Amino acid sequence: MARAQANELLQAIAVAEDVIVTTIERECEALRTGRMLAAEALQLRLADASRLYLNTSRAARASLWTIEQVLPGTQELLEERRAAFAALLKVELAVLAAERAAADAMRQFRGIDPAQRALADGADRPLSDRTRRAETPRDWRLAEGGTRPVRRNAARRRTRQREAS
Repeated sequence: MARAQANELLQAIAVAEDVIVTTIERECEALRTGRMLAAEALQLRLADASRLYLNTSRAARASLWTIEQVLPGTQELLEERRAAFAALLKVELAVLAAERAAADAMRQFRGIDPAQRALADGADRPLSDRTRRAETPRDWRLAEGGTRPVRRNAARRRTRQREAS
């Protein structure tokens, strides 16, 4: 009976570690694909998984003497697991922090108007109204028989010239 409970406790720690790592990976993927709502939900799940891991680890430490009597060598196993998990968690959290920073920067960048975006891209001065109008997308279409885009007015002009000839 005590052996089964000790195994359950050790298994609960392993499951909590797996949930934390997979949740971090899923949140990174959500941030990369721009699914901010999903990333926020996964952030809450990560907090819950972390709480579960801490509570399970505390329970294991509190009954470590008993577990060691039932399963000798458990203390060394737990220390090795904890060290490996800490190293993995350090890397995963660094990746997550970088993804969050990139997502925040992208969110802020999208909220800037084109003149401010030009400054953020490294332009010396903001765009003038004339330049901004010139850079706005126009109605492009492919020229008849050609492969390069042409302005609609230029295509009309060529059509009129052909008809006149």
